[in-house]
Amino acid sequence: MGGGLLYCRYMKIEWNRVTWYSKLAAVVVFIATFYIAFNLGVFYEQIHATNAVNEAPITAGGTAGAHCGGFIRNAPTCAAGYHCQLRVNNPDTGGTCVKN
Repeated sequence: MGGGLLYCRYMKIEWNRVTWYSKLAAVVVFIATFYIAFNLGVFYEQIHATNAVNEAPITAGGTAGAHCGGFIRNAPTCAAGYHCQLRVNNPDTGGTCVKN
């Protein structure tokens, strides 16, 4: 048998005992999970905010065919006599202005 297998045989590991090592590992994993999730969310938002700006510049008082609405900061609106027709497949991205 290999040396590692013999070493494991003579170790006295207590699997159901809580040690300060296990407590520390739990705290590190807990904090790392939220840190990673937060940074992924920020990265995701930056990518989609950049794409939204590149696809359709924000204009106020848009007429027929202009981009409007959506779940974005300072969402553009339609001019008087027009309403925002949201996209059916993804209303969060907004829609286009159509005449009433």
